Amino acid sequence: MKPLHFFFMIIGILIIGAVVYLAAIGVQETKPLGSTEEEVPMVSAEALSEITTQTAGMGQMLSWAVIAFAIILQTISWVSATYKFAQIKRAEMSLEHRFQQLEAIEIYFDLPLYFGLLGTVMSFILITLHPDAGLMFAYVSTALGIVVSVILRLSYLTPYKQDLIAQRASD
Repeated sequence: MKPLHFFFMIIGILIIGAVVYLAAIGVQETKPLGSTEEEVPMVSAEALSEITTQTAGMGQMLSWAVIAFAIILQTISWVSATYKFAQIKRAEMSLEHRFQQLEAIEIYFDLPLYFGLLGTVMSFILITLHPDAGLMFAYVSTALGIVVSVILRLSYLTPYKQDLIAQRASD
């Protein structure tokens, strides 16, 4: 198995595992409250203030963690797209074969969009646990996916295709 395929397989397994884990944490058993006062939990104002402070800090940490995760995914997509592009650019092949190869690797230039969509879907799961972190992840992953995909296409793919078209016209 090629190293790149193995790497993406591992990433996929980790993502699926994380989604399953987050879904399992989000589902908690709740007891229906009875009609007696003994069964109604009471929280003091001090305890509630402490819990609010702790969860705010955790939400902020989680926000930074999910932003870092989105950046890592986009970096992976950038590296894989430029690696495949460089392979085609260095290879000795005909113009028509280059065009065919470029069409075959289009998926690598769409990968940032797919990772952005994956981040958005994962953020819906995260919103159930930490709403602020989930929203931040949705915004960042979607925006990064769009921006990285556009930059890859405009700086690598489109100029090279234009060069190939000009070479074809001159031949």
